[in-house]
Amino acid sequence: MARPAAPASRPPGRLVPGRVAWGALGGSAVLAVATVAGDPPDLRPALVAAGCVAALVAMAVGIRRNAPPRRGPFEVLLIGAAALAAGGFLRLAEHAQGVLGLRRPLAGDVVVLAGWVLVAFAVTVLARAPYPNGRANLDTVLDGAVAGVGAYALLWLTVVGPAVFGRPADGTEQAVLAVPPALAIDALAVALVGILARAPRTPAARALTAATALLAAASALDLVAQVGRAAVPGALLSVLDLVGAGCLAAAFLHPTVRRLFGGRPPAGERPEPGVRLGVVVLVPAALAVAGLADPGRPGGAEAVLVGAAALAGCLGAWRVGRATRSAVLREARLAHQVTHDPLTGLGNRTAAEQAITAALGAAARAGEQVAVVFLDLDRFKLVNESHGYSVGDRLLVEVGERLTRAFGRRALVARVGGDEFAVVVFPVHGPLGAAREAELAHGVLAAPFPLYGTELAVSASVGVAVGSGTEGDTDAESLLRDADTAMYQAKESGRDMVVRFDPSMRDRIADRLALEHDLRQAVERDELRLAFQPIVTLGEGPPTVAGLEALLRWERPTRGLVPASAFIECAEAAGLLTEIGDWVVREAAARLVGWREVPGAEGLFVSVNVSALHLKSHTLLARVRRVLAETGLAPDALCLELAESTLMDRPADGVALVVGLRELGVRIAVDDFGHGYGSLASLRQFPVDYVKIDRRLVEPLVDGDAPEATLVAAIVAMARAIDTVTVAEGVEHERQEQVLRELGCDLAQGFLYARPVPDDEVVPTLRAISPRQGLRLVTGDGGAGRPAR
Repeated sequence: MARPAAPASRPPGRLVPGRVAWGALGGSAVLAVATVAGDPPDLRPALVAAGCVAALVAMAVGIRRNAPPRRGPFEVLLIGAAALAAGGFLRLAEHAQGVLGLRRPLAGDVVVLAGWVLVAFAVTVLARAPYPNGRANLDTVLDGAVAGVGAYALLWLTVVGPAVFGRPADGTEQAVLAVPPALAIDALAVALVGILARAPRTPAARALTAATALLAAASALDLVAQVGRAAVPGALLSVLDLVGAGCLAAAFLHPTVRRLFGGRPPAGERPEPGVRLGVVVLVPAALAVAGLADPGRPGGAEAVLVGAAALAGCLGAWRVGRATRSAVLREARLAHQVTHDPLTGLGNRTAAEQAITAALGAAARAGEQVAVVFLDLDRFKLVNESHGYSVGDRLLVEVGERLTRAFGRRALVARVGGDEFAVVVFPVHGPLGAAREAELAHGVLAAPFPLYGTELAVSASVGVAVGSGTEGDTDAESLLRDADTAMYQAKESGRDMVVRFDPSMRDRIADRLALEHDLRQAVERDELRLAFQPIVTLGEGPPTVAGLEALLRWERPTRGLVPASAFIECAEAAGLLTEIGDWVVREAAARLVGWREVPGAEGLFVSVNVSALHLKSHTLLARVRRVLAETGLAPDALCLELAESTLMDRPADGVALVVGLRELGVRIAVDDFGHGYGSLASLRQFPVDYVKIDRRLVEPLVDGDAPEATLVAAIVAMARAIDTVTVAEGVEHERQEQVLRELGCDLAQGFLYARPVPDDEVVPTLRAISPRQGLRLVTGDGGAGRPAR
């Protein structure tokens, strides 16, 4: 639930520095010491008066300078403090006139009572701010009221009652005597459980609570002195009054007084503090015990005790009832949170599993079947990246609402993941019925979603699984997992389709998990290998080696040598691709350093394919720089192959990456060019060194009249125009080589020249390509320039 906004107010001027507040408190402490050590004692009233007036002025200055969000409660508190000071001086005047004991004018008592009423009211309002409708507000008031009633009964029975029994005294006066300290204790309780609970680290809140405690203590001791129950030193009362006034001044002067209306919301959603409830229950019980303990108590005292116990009991019962109801509601909310998604309000995975379990039980008894439809929004990440997370969140809500409307009460719709939904349908009539339900869920997303002034076309990959509840191995978890597996099969098959689960998919999942497990160990056990395929020139004369392409292999103990295409996707899903990519670059560079020391092989370069995920890493440039430094390889001897699709997905990022790598001196190749995007103009965006023509364009060149020859010719012409070297991949026949020579292609690689070989066979393979020339290689610039023709 959104937090209510704090009430508006005029902006503060220049806030009072915090040190001024502590200075005011220190000044009141100095006056308090002076009243104790004052000589003659007649100066004490003057010192107390000066301290109280100074505190009231400081409070007024604090209200004006700090400009709290709502001035009303602070002004009421200021007036209440002034009334307390005035009432105290009226009492002193009464004493000076010789009016002692219980038959005295009530003017001072009435003013003090009015002051405590105002103070208690102001403190209660401050404890409620800024959440006037919060449940904890009334709870705080009830806690304070119970404490005040208990304090009133305790003071009356122990202090006032014994002093008035058997002596002539007005009944109204007797009843009023204990009210001010009771109100003071009520205000203290409210401050403790309200203000400090909301802003425990606020100096102003601490100072205000301390002031209430000191003035409450002074009021209680003053009552003891007034009725003659004990001798209370006047100096002690003066110290309490002065330090309490100083704390009030400090609270108003400190700039954090503005935060008395801020802080965190009341802890309405938290369990009730046991101490507070214990006090609420203990007070009426203690009053009842006190009544039973002394049945011979005079009638007036009995009436006070019965009334206080009844009132405290009613307030306590109300408070405990609210706490009980709050606990029940809190438990209900927690139970709802456990089984529901906070964004969409739909059930979550736990709710889906509970619904599947219940449906399977009913299906087993009725001989029916249960269908679980699993949806995953296609490319949902792009929605967040393109339109923002608020649009993505709203889209999820809309998808949930559409699914709920489509299936109604005959199914449970749940959000079981970030962009994943599950629909539990019961009953369904066989696999065909389940397939119809899945198609219904798939069709829900056919219409675009109008969101924030735009329309989003969304598709989903859908999997469906069926269970009857009679099979021993069918439970909620396995049925949901089977539907999830079918959904992933739909994604792998091209997205935006419906796939029904079949048991063979479990075997593929098991193989995938085993592959991932073995792959993680492969990195640790050094089972990865590199194979190298020569890249040769297509100039006149026999082929000449220009460089090598490093190809990743995995020597899997149970399967032998596995090509990268068989495990690279698994490596990406397992989060191993960046680590493996770093290893490939480092290993290829280290191997090439040794080969370039062979006479005649100084110009050899190595080409390494870099994945899209590897490229997205912001530390790629730093890692390549570190590899070059560690291995000592010349930067222009390393060529990184980037897929054309990777560059074109984000052209701006692609250009920045290419430029950064070129500044290191590293060579760049565009891999698999001409298939998929096929944009010749895109070559101009990227300052690359090589363009590798896709093998799917080279393969048809076995037929000299193939239409692909025209496209290859265009790529070669464009590359030549921007001074870029072309490399034909997958050359396996002499006819292909001949056509490529005629078209002007610069370099080639393929089985016609050599298959990929392990590192220990690289040198013999290069010699086999040019047996009469030995290791005669292109030198000078690492093969980056165009070979001589």
